[in-house]
Amino acid sequence: MPVPIIFGVIAGGAAIYGAIKGVSGAIDHSNAKNINTEAQSTVDEANHKVEEQRKTTFNALEKYGKRKLSAFESVIADFLKSYKKLNNVEINQTHELDKLGIGDFSSQSLTGLSNDYQALQDAGLGLGAGLGGGAALAFGAYNGTMLLATAGTGTAISSLSGVAATNATLAWLGGGTLAAGGGGMALGTMVLGGIVAGPALAIFGHILGNKGEEALNNARSNMEQALSIRAAATLTVSKLQAIEKITSLASQTFQQITIQLRHSTDALTEVIETYGNDYRTFNQASQETVHRAVKFAQLAKAMIDTPILDKNGNMILATQKRIEELQAVITA
Repeated sequence: MPVPIIFGVIAGGAAIYGAIKGVSGAIDHSNAKNINTEAQSTVDEANHKVEEQRKTTFNALEKYGKRKLSAFESVIADFLKSYKKLNNVEINQTHELDKLGIGDFSSQSLTGLSNDYQALQDAGLGLGAGLGGGAALAFGAYNGTMLLATAGTGTAISSLSGVAATNATLAWLGGGTLAAGGGGMALGTMVLGGIVAGPALAIFGHILGNKGEEALNNARSNMEQALSIRAAATLTVSKLQAIEKITSLASQTFQQITIQLRHSTDALTEVIETYGNDYRTFNQASQETVHRAVKFAQLAKAMIDTPILDKNGNMILATQKRIEELQAVITA
């Protein structure tokens, strides 16, 4: 075979190979683009689900916090005002409250409830004063002991908003991102689930300059990241739903208790107006009115001292059982 023909065959083969590689590269780029689009959609959907549940959980905690603060400003304040007028009160601890470990009301719960109320008053924190910076969120998530320990000084209350700002979970619940550089869902997942999604799909949109095969490999890597992020998001949503559920249960239970406390306080006020301040002179029905008011004040205090989250922002698993125990004695 003449040499020129041989070179011609080789050149023709190279051209065909090049054409095949070019077509293959174009197909790889097209497939990479489709995979990247699907991966991005997967991440966007995961972020959306987490964000929607974050808002729902935040609203539940904030609503519960406002409900507790509202009770301090109204029915708890009214109860304390009436109860402190009484003299020579003798309260026999009931078996149902004894079982809950609430303790003697006159020496423990009443003092604690009074201190909580006084701390709120001293700091000027209430619904009328406005609740900014996560105060209602923190008050919904934590208990009175954690937030109102420095009674009479206002120190604990002055940092109440800061609790939400410095606690990673509450900061994320309140704003959707963490103060330390943002991060959205990935950091929220890190906080709630111990999973770090990492810089989500950092090479999205950067495939055109790559060779077809390289672009396809990068796109597949993106899809793996997207699936990991979706799994992390699912975990985060489930944890947020659990927090929302227990918070809603707590809020409903607290509302039931404060309704009963309102009725009992009104009845107590009427007893004092009718029979005076000396408990020893009350007839049995009037003494039972005092006992009933005390019972629901104790239950309110017990709810205030039952946190939803711990200091690290993790849901306290024992809280649901505690609330169910308190529910059981509301109508007893």
